[in-house]
Amino acid sequence: MRRKEYACPNGCSLPPRRKQLREYSDGTYGFDFYDFTFCPCCGSLMPYSLKKLKGFFEVYNIHTALSDAVQLIYKSEFESAAREAFIAVENYLKKKSGLDSHGFDLATRALSFEIDKQTGEIKRSPLIAINDLKNESERNEQDGIRYMLMGFFQGPRNLYQHNHIGSGVSNSISVIIEASFFLHLLDGHSITQNGRWIPEKMDYREIFQKMPKRIDRWKLIHLLKKRACRSKKNH
Repeated sequence: MRRKEYACPNGCSLPPRRKQLREYSDGTYGFDFYDFTFCPCCGSLMPYSLKKLKGFFEVYNIHTALSDAVQLIYKSEFESAAREAFIAVENYLKKKSGLDSHGFDLATRALSFEIDKQTGEIKRSPLIAINDLKNESERNEQDGIRYMLMGFFQGPRNLYQHNHIGSGVSNSISVIIEASFFLHLLDGHSITQNGRWIPEKMDYREIFQKMPKRIDRWKLIHLLKKRACRSKKNH
């Protein structure tokens, strides 16, 4: 009898969970459980795999525009999840550029720009700029991401759209991660900029009112008092 986290969510009959001889990642051997990532009968993610995947997506900070694709992969609808990710990126490009193109052509027109070869100045700005295009590194990033998006649509997207291809969980996760990478860039999160915390004013009164637990309200008051004391000392 398998424990719930190691049993197929659809009730498929699986062999008993026993320790087997296996090779570890460091090249050593031993007897341990060899668990299925997904059910070998129906292809659904096993519960313990689903839990790990959810944790990974939380750490990775998948773009919010991919929430439908993520929910589909949680349901083990891998091919649909990948297709939804392609749609999300295409719709995002359309919305930000104002173009009514599709796929390869959309990426080409939305991110392309022209430079005056004599002066080095921008002659035609892109409809979507992922950075300020002030130097060679930023312009290379703009061109590089444009080419990557063109390939994203020309290759994987077209295969999924025009052919019924069996897509395992690994391929679908890769598509979603790549889509999230593009979407964050389209939001202006250039990889040429160093990551940093952006100071932001917060209305702590509103936060206090939305704290149902008394202990949390007490902790917030205590935190603000400590900050006020530090501020006085620094001045």
